[in-house]
Amino acid sequence: MKNQFLLLVLVLILISLASAIQEPLIYYKLNLDYSYGNISINSTQVEFSDEPIDNVFGFYSVSIFDSDGKILNLTLFDVPNEILYDTVDENGTINGGGFLELNQTNFDIFVPYNSNAKDVVIYNENLSELSRKNIGEFSRNYPKESPSLEKNVPEEIKDEKQQTNPINKLKDYWYVLATVLAALLFILFYMVTKER
Repeated sequence: MKNQFLLLVLVLILISLASAIQEPLIYYKLNLDYSYGNISINSTQVEFSDEPIDNVFGFYSVSIFDSDGKILNLTLFDVPNEILYDTVDENGTINGGGFLELNQTNFDIFVPYNSNAKDVVIYNENLSELSRKNIGEFSRNYPKESPSLEKNVPEEIKDEKQQTNPINKLKDYWYVLATVLAALLFILFYMVTKER
């Protein structure tokens, strides 16, 4: 009975390690300002997630384009500008309420990452362009602004830049997880053979 319990614990640990080793999903996180029907892009960053991220469905759209103007991704979203409110009387009892539509709000949307992306463009329901931003700096194919400066960078700094890359950091964790897994297997086999 004790061996079965240990085996069950090991299986659960292996499942959790397998999900931890799973490659994360990569998204562009766009921080947007909505004001009276217009949308502007405040900031853009790359974010990792273990699970798919969905936006609130709507008829606004965001498109990702490559340097040739080819569309790489189209994502639909809605502006979260409606809030639910309650009204209360002088005794603190709720006596009404409804929805309030905000004219201005700030929110985030998530768009799948593409290594060839150059521009992100936001459109309204009528497919009129509202905002555009260059996101080529997050691309693997982003042209260097000054190749002559890149040649003069010492190798130690180039290696340091590669090590701070999130993908390279994840590779380091895989080795740690594999080591922990091997140690757990060794302990389990030792305990099982010791009991016999």
